[in-house]
Parts: sequence; C-alpha cells; structure tokens
Amino acid sequence: MIPRRPLRSILIGDIDGYPSEYIFGVNQGMTLLGHFHNTVNIRQDIGLIAQRVAQVYPDVIWAHMLLWAPGALSKAHELLELCATWRQRGTRVIMHDGDARVETRHPESVSNAVDVVLCNHTADRSVWGITQIRWPYFAFTQTATADPCPAYSCDLAFAGRVSESGIYAGRTRLINALRGRLGLHFRVFPDAAVVHTLMRTPELAVSATAVLGYGRPEAPGWLDVRLFQYPGAGGVLLYDDVDRASEFLRPYMHFVPYEKDDPDSVMRALTVACSWTRDHRELVFRDVQKDHSSVPRVRQALQSVGLT
Repeated sequence: MIPRRPLRSILIGDIDGYPSEYIFGVNQGMTLLGHFHNTVNIRQDIGLIAQRVAQVYPDVIWAHMLLWAPGALSKAHELLELCATWRQRGTRVIMHDGDARVETRHPESVSNAVDVVLCNHTADRSVWGITQIRWPYFAFTQTATADPCPAYSCDLAFAGRVSESGIYAGRTRLINALRGRLGLHFRVFPDAAVVHTLMRTPELAVSATAVLGYGRPEAPGWLDVRLFQYPGAGGVLLYDDVDRASEFLRPYMHFVPYEKDDPDSVMRALTVACSWTRDHRELVFRDVQKDHSSVPRVRQALQSVGLT
C-alpha cells in the first residue's frame, strides 16, 4: 500500500567520493516529487550507516555501489544484510548498475535484499535473481536554459576524462585528432580553470556550439550520460552510437550523428550543429526535460517497486 504522505527515502552511496550523476539525480528527483530524502556515505562504518537508516525508517533505500562498495571485501555482505533486514519490514530496495561492464560483479543472488536493479545497459544480470530494468542516465531537471557564459565559449567542447590507455583510449585518440583540426576552438574540460563541469552543465551546454559524446557499442545497451545531459540543458550533442541512441532520441532532431572515431565525420556534424537555431535548441530542451530528466527517471524507478 502506498502511504498517503511523502515517502521516506535514503540513498546509501559514495556521496563524497566523486560527483555522481546517479546520486545527484535521485536526490533531485525525489525532492522535486515531494518526498523526504536523505543520504549516507557508504564509506562509513556499517554501524553508523545502520543508525542513519533507522533514523529515516525508509519506505525506499537507493543503493549506489552496493555490491562493489569501497573498503573491506566484507562491506557488501554487511550492506546486503542491512538491506535484507529493512526489506523484511516492507522497505523497497533499489540498486543501480550504470557501468559499461558485461561481466557481473558479485555473481550471486541478492534477491533477499534487493527488489530491482536499474541498469544503464542490457548485459545479463539474471544471477542476481531480481528484476532488471533498462534505466539510462538522464538530464538534470531545469525549468529554463541558462545564459551563455564566456568561460565555456567554443566551437566544440568535451567534458570528461582523457587517457592514452584503458577504456578512454579510443575517445582520447579522437579528441587529439580534433585538437589538431580545431586548435583553441576545441576545449576539453576539466582544465586548469575548471576542476569539474557536472554542476556547470547548464552554462557549458548553451555556451559551446556543440558538445562531443562518445558511445561504447561493444557494451550491450550502454548509453553515454551526455546523450541526455547536454540536449536536456539546451546543448547540441554530437553522438556516434546512433542506432542505440535512436531508441530514445531522434537523430538530427535531438542530436547530430557522426561516424565513430572519424574526425572528418565529426567536422561535418559540427557544421550541422552550427545551423541549429536557438528555437531548435529550446525544443530539444523541452523534449528531453519532459521524458528523460531526473524526475521521470525517478518516477519510473518508484513505479517499478509499487511506490507510485
């Protein structure tokens, strides 16, 4: 039975470790939906986490990094025991799995402790024994687009990590090639002046002519967070994993496609982006905010466990 009051909600996650789109979006969505929401740091001692959960007496627990919690290997089992205890009292437990991984970490059933897992992929997680929902990332909720900011003005922007090795090597090679083409007209954040851009998304989106996205088609069902983040803030996104993105947004309507790892194709897409009017950007902003922002994503998650 859904209570006739605001839901009591708590998120257990790495809230101080790094800026997490998931944590911010759940906080924002729950608050804007009128519920009482709290967070507790997963790096804390399990006793303190249990105390905070008991203080909230939650209708719903949101779990971030639940099965791969930082710290001791025993932490995941302690957290699962805590969630199982509260689930026996009627609390719903929602877990998040947003990484582009095919393998299943912690490959054993968690059905006694977790109701549903929200996945930004379609990799098989059946070993967990719980309902798996396709749940891509989202735009942060805004009521209007921001004013442009000269600090982010450029022809093309990229916000994210670069590395010559590992999972970011492919996009780093593309970024280096584009730097050779565009020079100072292409800016990569963070830079010396801007440590992190997550909370500056509204200004960056409207100040750059276009923002570069980069898919990972080798990861089943995975979508770049930028696919919703920047169009949902009034930006023009260039994106390469077109077939997968088209499940949610329309190419040339909501984003400009380019061919993967092809700097010539990116340059052609940038020419298209230059033709987008402010009215077009506003239309995309409204479309993405309506269907793919933090509020509808959080509402979908609550619906999946019978809390709306």
